[in-house]
Amino acid sequence: MNLFGKNSKSVIGVLIGCTSMLYAAGSDDFRQLDIVIRDFRPSHPDFENFSEEAVVSLNKIYNYNVNGVALNTQGYNSDWFAKQDQYHKTCGNKESKTGALIGQDGLPMVPNDALPQYLRRTSSASAELEYGECQNSTVGGITQRGYKQVQGDVRGFVCQGNATAWANPVYYTPGMVQTYLKFDDPVDGEYDMYDGVHIVKAAELCDNQYFDQWYSDVEGQNLRTNMTLDIPRDGNTNYFVFDYNYNNGGYSPLDSINPATMEWVGPRQCVPDVQPNKKCEQFGPQSFSIFCPPYEYQYAVTQTDYKKNKTFVLCAAWLANGGPKNDDAALNAYNSYLSGFDRYYNLANDLAVKGKMNQSETVIRNHDEFAATATTLPKLHLRNYAFTMMGYAKFKYRVSNQSPAPEVFEFAGDDDMWIFVDGVLAVDLGGTHLSAPGSVNIQTLAQNNHGCHAGEPLSGYTNCEGASDATGWADNTWHHLHFFYADRQTDGSNILIRTSLAEIAATRYGQPAISSALVTVDENGNQKVSMNLNTPLDENTLNSLKSSGAPAIIIVREEEVNGVPTKVVYGFYIYDVIQGQNEGAAGVQYDFMGELRDLQGNRVPSGIVANDKIAFNYQYNEELFGNGKVDDNYAMDNLWQQLANWSSLMTFTVMSTSGKGVVGPPNSLDEWAVTQFIPNTKIATFSLDSLIDRPDFTNQSNRLTEIAKNNDGKLPLNATADLQITPIPLDCGLGPGSCGVGGNPLDLKNEFKRDFSAAFVNGSSQVYGSTPTTFVGGQNSGSTGLCYGNGDGSNESCVSIAYPVAGPFRLNIRIFDHLGHFVNQYQQVVTIDMLSEALGGAAKTTHPKSCQNPLYGETGAAWITAKVYPVSQSGRLLATGPYIYQVTFVQEDYVPCVMVGSMPQDGTISYSRSNDTYRLGYRRNKKK
Repeated sequence: MNLFGKNSKSVIGVLIGCTSMLYAAGSDDFRQLDIVIRDFRPSHPDFENFSEEAVVSLNKIYNYNVNGVALNTQGYNSDWFAKQDQYHKTCGNKESKTGALIGQDGLPMVPNDALPQYLRRTSSASAELEYGECQNSTVGGITQRGYKQVQGDVRGFVCQGNATAWANPVYYTPGMVQTYLKFDDPVDGEYDMYDGVHIVKAAELCDNQYFDQWYSDVEGQNLRTNMTLDIPRDGNTNYFVFDYNYNNGGYSPLDSINPATMEWVGPRQCVPDVQPNKKCEQFGPQSFSIFCPPYEYQYAVTQTDYKKNKTFVLCAAWLANGGPKNDDAALNAYNSYLSGFDRYYNLANDLAVKGKMNQSETVIRNHDEFAATATTLPKLHLRNYAFTMMGYAKFKYRVSNQSPAPEVFEFAGDDDMWIFVDGVLAVDLGGTHLSAPGSVNIQTLAQNNHGCHAGEPLSGYTNCEGASDATGWADNTWHHLHFFYADRQTDGSNILIRTSLAEIAATRYGQPAISSALVTVDENGNQKVSMNLNTPLDENTLNSLKSSGAPAIIIVREEEVNGVPTKVVYGFYIYDVIQGQNEGAAGVQYDFMGELRDLQGNRVPSGIVANDKIAFNYQYNEELFGNGKVDDNYAMDNLWQQLANWSSLMTFTVMSTSGKGVVGPPNSLDEWAVTQFIPNTKIATFSLDSLIDRPDFTNQSNRLTEIAKNNDGKLPLNATADLQITPIPLDCGLGPGSCGVGGNPLDLKNEFKRDFSAAFVNGSSQVYGSTPTTFVGGQNSGSTGLCYGNGDGSNESCVSIAYPVAGPFRLNIRIFDHLGHFVNQYQQVVTIDMLSEALGGAAKTTHPKSCQNPLYGETGAAWITAKVYPVSQSGRLLATGPYIYQVTFVQEDYVPCVMVGSMPQDGTISYSRSNDTYRLGYRRNKKK
């Protein structure tokens, strides 16, 4: 995600060193969160139970009928009814007196034991918060609803002058969920913050019998949609506000709504590629978003919607088609409402006349008053409610962002809402309730080391690196915010989110961003950049990447220009893209093949190197860069001008399959992905041997036999071979024409592998111009070993097995005869100190600024060759015959400094273990 949006002179301050962030008027900047919507049917036992009215109306629900004919007992059966005390009456409301009240300052009036101790603040107000219909308050013909009276900084709409036509106290149901989230085991050290996180029920309260289905994919119970929640900037402030409530039509993420008329158009169209099953699925509209209970509701006849339309006839149509526990009732009523209006009017009138509504004014007096709205009411009110939502954001905590005011994530709405940070509960607003407020203060969490105490679920993860109970969160650490929301009633959905989080990581379902990049070189010397993206790219973007000739990727590198460290921007021109597999939490892998160039179009010989900062390029626009002309003769010290120049060369927008496009650079240089160079060290063992006949080894065997006699009759495990460590010279890292493929000294061309592996000739101490360090019989005894040959490797006294290395390693070779009998074994451990000494020691050690470790030798690389003596464990010569060599090579984790091309750079080498088996012959030659 790009936090600067399309405007952003604010990025200038970040990139060129200003300390303040600037926000221009009219900016369409936003914060973006990933959300997972799960659609339920209202017939699900945990949804639409009218719990606010349960204490006084459950009997009426069960017995509701007209002239003895039950209209909607479907879903309200005896099993459901028997659970009224256990579930339906435990939701906090003014009738049951269960749950907890919220004060006028937005805080609970009693401590919430589900929260950590430092978050159990209670209200200082003497009166409870109330929510209702504002008196004589309309905006654009819409009746307003909000809080009657508030104290302090409470989020949500407040009725002007505190005047309400009616208002009810705000209750919620605490303790429905456990304090800690549950996480699946990490994969490759990474937690899956989407499908690997689970909110856990703590108690049977407020219709949560099947809570384990709410936020998990359950076939037959829910349908999932992945999308983003875009929170726009609030005017010219540092805050971002997302606010859908009764006053503006409510929040309906699964519906397409005409913004001018607020009428339902159809189900919201999702992007198939970001859905788990590649399909857009939902149950569709299931309600008319009006309070329409299946019992004798006191205000049924006079109730109006937010536009003052009377809704009784529409309610009667819905009930006649099955009501809130019939999954098809809303669509059936929608399709038949116009043609059956008179029938539904008569049904409503019959209900009123027969006194089923329990009020004084029971007769519908004006047929025309209802008929005037008959053509618009169904479209206005048809909605898909009954859904849950999980949201996720990864945000960076900086001490500097807590001034002048702490960062916040605030919420107000109905129904259930829980907010967790680093897996620990921070806001608890469970239950089906009126709009209730809650707030997360990031500074408070940081100072109290929230989520990083021993035993908390993510206390051992990266968010807690450097954290302590004494000092709190470490500066510049990433943290994880999850929120869980449920809309369980069919008469409206209110949600307000207000946040000032300054830095949020890229979303999985939003605009494309690069999370990691690995650089390798193929066998032809062509550079391949393997990237993990947060989201898949759309087909048009993939085609444009390969055919447009535009620099779709840019990198920022620090170089010395005239002796001054300077940030320079280069462009990567792509000529091929291969989409890899979905890596789950790590993102989607793509391989990009291309060429790095400067702004004048010249090829940059080094290509992309380790520690380059990398991101997608974006199309130039004046709103982003201002009205000034792009300067062809850019100043090298003006990073923003360089970015503008590269942006002017971009001819298309990189788009995700979710329809989001790259509109600017990442938030700051700290948030650009950093490339890693992966040296090609995973090469199969190289063996020279193709002949059986070998030069005489009698003299050497006699020496080894004496060593064995002095060692209980057995040769030491590291004394059964010569180990030659040959420094790879500089010309193997100077480009495609050198001995290293693509200038990579760890990937030698085949003809040079043989030369570097050859044994000494006639006492010579050099191999291909280099002087190797040879561990002879386990001891570093100089440059010459026991093995010898004719110089080209075609006829040698020992079996040779070779590898490229740049870090510590272990080697084990076991020899068996053709019948499987053990003959001998070689084993050696080479530490980084041993390797660096073999590459020249202090005399050939530098520490380039571009590397985190020293550069040993000319290239940081070596070619090691184990020359296995043709002797048994006792040192005696092998008999003529075939032998089996089982080879195990273990590469330890290390980050060597490697000279690739002319650029010293970090090469990330991961732990690896390879096993190879060779069947090689041996025939003794007569002693000469």
